[in-house]
Amino acid sequence: MIAAGFSPSVRLFEAAACAAPIVSDRWDGIETLLEPGSEILLAETTEDMLALLQSAEDLTHLGNAGRRRILGSHTSAHRAAEFERHLMEAAAADVDERLIEAAE
Repeated sequence: MIAAGFSPSVRLFEAAACAAPIVSDRWDGIETLLEPGSEILLAETTEDMLALLQSAEDLTHLGNAGRRRILGSHTSAHRAAEFERHLMEAAAADVDERLIEAAE
């Protein structure tokens, strides 16, 4: 899936929707889904992970923030609406192109 393009794991969405505090590695685009530091924690090394675990007092707030973000922006209903918008845009572009060709 990664070779085909941007493809975050569905498990990320599932865990966040359940308000689970999430620690992930860094990858391109993660900040478009969850805000690092307030909705998800990022660790690049074992030392980073250990530091996060030692400094974490209450991760309930982090889990709840991630849940709000996912349910507010990244549900299947959001993806369906986005897909419909893309279809409508493509259809409109096709109509525009045919009108231009007809006018020439």
